[in-house]
Amino acid sequence: MIELIILAAVAIFLFSRLFSVMGKQKGAPPPTFRQGEPERRPSPVHVVPDPEDIEDDQIHGLEKIARHDPGFTQRDFVKGAKAAYEMIVKAFAEGDRKTLSSLLTKDVFDDYDAAIKAREASGAEPLELMRLKEASIESGDMNGSVAEVSVLFVAELSDGERVSKTREIWVFERDTKSRDPNWRLSDVSAA
Repeated sequence: MIELIILAAVAIFLFSRLFSVMGKQKGAPPPTFRQGEPERRPSPVHVVPDPEDIEDDQIHGLEKIARHDPGFTQRDFVKGAKAAYEMIVKAFAEGDRKTLSSLLTKDVFDDYDAAIKAREASGAEPLELMRLKEASIESGDMNGSVAEVSVLFVAELSDGERVSKTREIWVFERDTKSRDPNWRLSDVSAA
């Protein structure tokens, strides 16, 4: 009999605790505040401002480019940059100045043209692209109306005797106000 009374007391205690936690409340409990503590309010919904209302210096470089060139996407750009890399390396190896002139800015074309002339005079073998291992955007920004994107290329090139690995940063540019949608190589540096 005593065991039954103890079990009944435990059951009553558990039901009363369960009822006090679950039975009385309808939703979340109201917040409690301590004396002198500022009232806590739910944070307002985050509103994303219209891109036209944001100053250029507050936006990441690639987002600036997309604002000025709505057709710009990183995925498509990298795909095009890979194709341009392969075309430029091949045209350089073949001495194809016509193709190079359409893919390079004037300053870079002049450098490539001088390198082709020096190679032809020395009789050296051109470097051939064996494999493009990596292409990734390093940075991007707007310089006035000109969009500039830096891409890291890691490739294996061969001079006919040995294969060497190269790491270079190529900078492509395009005037977003121009009707010409093509990007041109404007700088090359070792990475």
